[in-house]
Amino acid sequence: MENRVDHGRALLRKAIITLPVVWIILSLLNDVAFMHSTLLGIALVLISYFLGDLTILPKSGNTTATISDFVLSLLIIWGGLNLFGYDEAFGESLLTAVILTIAEYFFHLWMERTQFSGPENARQS
Repeated sequence: MENRVDHGRALLRKAIITLPVVWIILSLLNDVAFMHSTLLGIALVLISYFLGDLTILPKSGNTTATISDFVLSLLIIWGGLNLFGYDEAFGESLLTAVILTIAEYFFHLWMERTQFSGPENARQS
């Protein structure tokens, strides 16, 4: 498969999707410090982009990449919140991961349609 990925455009879209969700659920609804939610959001954008969107998505398709993103989001947010001292953070981590997973499904469709090219892109996810 030939990749013509515009990383800047893709990362910007991913950040526009991810950061507001993280800020709203963690900082506005659950009293997580804005700096902590921002750091977790940035880590999530970068790790899930390079691992899920560039590695798993082109090889395994949207369904596998979306499931992987859910697990990754849950682990990064929950683990990060625990590292920052928010001990009872599983509920907000789960809610954030579920909402981001729904958004990731559509982000993957966009990635497949606009950023990846070649015969494998024509397969159904």
